[in-house]
Amino acid sequence: MAVLNTVAAQLVEGYRRYPIDDHGKLRVQYFSLPEITVAGDANSTFDLARMPPGRVRIYPYLSGIVSSAWGAARTLDIGHGAYNRAVGEDDEIADVDAFADGLDIAAAGFDFFNAAVLKFDVYARREWMVTAIVLGGTMPIGATLQGNIVYAVE
Repeated sequence: MAVLNTVAAQLVEGYRRYPIDDHGKLRVQYFSLPEITVAGDANSTFDLARMPPGRVRIYPYLSGIVSSAWGAARTLDIGHGAYNRAVGEDDEIADVDAFADGLDIAAAGFDFFNAAVLKFDVYARREWMVTAIVLGGTMPIGATLQGNIVYAVE
């Protein structure tokens, strides 16, 4: 065993830093879906928030939702639509569960997004969409959903 003195990767000489690494502006995007008036099928989708172009860092563990009870086995995935990346790079394809995978919305309550990462960086040339998809069954009439997406921008 030995005493270690380790330096964060961002402090190593030559590390490519972005402004959001040091002094990004923390922003919150609020969304609220209108009350569901017609029962929806499984795999129904929602556009939740339009995000700005440029470098954006999503913080899944600071972002969350509040929902009414949608019924047994209902889950929600939250991700992003396709977007244009930097010039010369291929476009990023949609990823329906990039920020939250299988959020339990069977009972009413609050839940944080549950991505497997602490942060999720996006660089897009144009605005892009945060989306959600319902899995596990239909959406009941009267269902509600609202929440916040916490992110940093340059």
